[in-house]
Amino acid sequence: MAKKKDAVDIAAQQRAQEQAEVEQAFLTGINTLRDLIAPSSLEFHSGYFRLGTKYGQTIYVYGYPRQLYTGWASPILNADEVLDVSMFIYPVETEIVMKNLRRKVTQLEADLSINNEKGRTRDPALEAALNDAEELRDQLQLGAEKFFRFGLYLTIYADSLDELNFVRSKVETMLGQQMLFS
Repeated sequence: MAKKKDAVDIAAQQRAQEQAEVEQAFLTGINTLRDLIAPSSLEFHSGYFRLGTKYGQTIYVYGYPRQLYTGWASPILNADEVLDVSMFIYPVETEIVMKNLRRKVTQLEADLSINNEKGRTRDPALEAALNDAEELRDQLQLGAEKFFRFGLYLTIYADSLDELNFVRSKVETMLGQQMLFS
């Protein structure tokens, strides 16, 4: 009986040892989840950041044309560069927008009046801004329009600082062609 129990113990030990060896071989051949998610290092500098061995920079788009058309972001999204695109869209309460538009219309009308008094030539951009603001106020008042804040951030990556600067100028050129200011 003792021989049978010893044989069972030896077999169990061998199976446990084989299992441990297989598990060890498996673990040495794969990355852990943390290895896949977390970078090896992260450094922040004033104009760029470094993520492991890659350099990166985030570009914020702050100015947009009067109207955007279908496919306006296509050149940027289809660029042959490594980049992350983040778009944030959130609604703004109509009362807040109306208050700001009232202030903006007053400012634009004052600017037009000052330009007229000083005998300056008419400014089509100023007149268009005033007309747009008035039209938006009317549409908001009727409930036909809703106002949203929009944030567009592009994060570009490169293997060196020189390449990062080249990619940034290329992306900013594409943005400029779409009348987007960054």
